Amino acid sequence: MRARYAILSPVHHAFTPVKRNLQPREIVDTFITDLRDDLRRNGIYIPTLPDISVQALFTINREESSIDEVTSLVAHDTAMATRLVRYANSPAYRGYARCSTIKSAVTRLGLEKTKHLILSLAMKDVFNTGHRGIRSRMETLWNHSVEVAFLSTLLARPHRHLDPEVALLAGLVHDVGVIPILIKAKDIDVIVENEKHLNLITGTLHMAVGRAVLQAWNFEDPLVAVAAEHENLDRDPGEDAPVDYVDIVQAANIESYQSTRHRLASVDRARVPALRRLGCTPEDPTLHWDEDQAALEQVSRVFV
Repeated sequence: MRARYAILSPVHHAFTPVKRNLQPREIVDTFITDLRDDLRRNGIYIPTLPDISVQALFTINREESSIDEVTSLVAHDTAMATRLVRYANSPAYRGYARCSTIKSAVTRLGLEKTKHLILSLAMKDVFNTGHRGIRSRMETLWNHSVEVAFLSTLLARPHRHLDPEVALLAGLVHDVGVIPILIKAKDIDVIVENEKHLNLITGTLHMAVGRAVLQAWNFEDPLVAVAAEHENLDRDPGEDAPVDYVDIVQAANIESYQSTRHRLASVDRARVPALRRLGCTPEDPTLHWDEDQAALEQVSRVFV
């Protein structure tokens, strides 16, 4: 992570359809235009990172930071401490002795992994909302993000240059650009109550909005790229380029939609460079997990 973290949202304005009678599609088109204007003038709504994650990141990023400092900080948030210890004892780290304290969990994970995991564990708060009209959609978005996160973790493990905890965080934030869109549209029934209209808007702009959110949070460039490119299935950095987090999340995202009516469920896998780079072929287009799916479900309970 870079040294600074945005914790305040820039000034933004809610969308208010013009008063003349508009057809639903005209409202959608006007909303998209307004959202693009928000992006151009840096007026997009930026969700606030939870305090515990901001404080932990400042602490860990200091050169002189220590495990004791991080342990003391996490101890102030009982829920975070419990989930951190639970994750350190999860099947992701099976084979190690059981952790019984925050310090032993941080020691097992290391400061860098702890940093990414604290962000991941705090991310659920970003997906919470007090707006009744979009609450169920935010919950659905979070559950999808959790599934993609853990599929991403499994896919990253065979690649020694990738960090499974970074892949976890990448999966959790890949659709973060949908949140400002839902917040902006929360009072517009013709959008939030119509799947077709909402899908059109999010499909058009959620990657650009996600890039803006992660840049405002000063996330690392590989994570920003995930938010900005995860549905750009034509992306191909070349056969010689190493597998990266965008490849991982693209594959996990496609896999998560199998057996659904989502458009990614019917994508031609043979034509997706990310899947080819991960070893899928036209003869064998499936992803092969190196971990037990039951173990994956146990780990995911830390986040739901």
